[in-house]
Amino acid sequence: MKRLSVFLVIITTIITPAFTQELSPPNKPYTVLDPSPGYITINELIAGSGLGDRSVPFSGSYFGFTTIHAYQINENFLIGGGTGFAVYNGGTLIPLFSDIRYSFLVKTWTPYLYGEAGLLLNTGEGIKLFLNPGAGIRYTVSNMLAVNFGTGIRMQQISHRNTFVSFRLGVTFKPRLKK
Repeated sequence: MKRLSVFLVIITTIITPAFTQELSPPNKPYTVLDPSPGYITINELIAGSGLGDRSVPFSGSYFGFTTIHAYQINENFLIGGGTGFAVYNGGTLIPLFSDIRYSFLVKTWTPYLYGEAGLLLNTGEGIKLFLNPGAGIRYTVSNMLAVNFGTGIRMQQISHRNTFVSFRLGVTFKPRLKK
């Protein structure tokens, strides 16, 4: 009986602290996109839904693709230009625009504000203007690659003014430059 009591005391002394310790996550640092100045590209699928009379051409909805080639000034600012295509309920337009983005609270999940302004080219109706301010979030996969999602309000002047809720889902890539 004495042996059993000693054995239970030893087991209890060893096992109890093991189960009462708090589990803490490993000390994994967060990943950020390379903050150094340089070239960066953003490729996005875009879509929007009209906020008004949707029966007028180019006012119901759109979807498409854009590519932005930019210069990252620092970890917060980038400025660039882009193009792509957008298929509307009235035809296809080619955007040619400038893009500026400001990222804040830079970590693995980074919120950002963006603004796009430019031209919509249509061979049949000429050149039109658009403006698209918005906000989004970027998830950094590595120091060269991130995935981003954003939403905004797109205003454009075609034959009349159209407004859309816009959505974008894309990939941000910052290549390493050889030194």
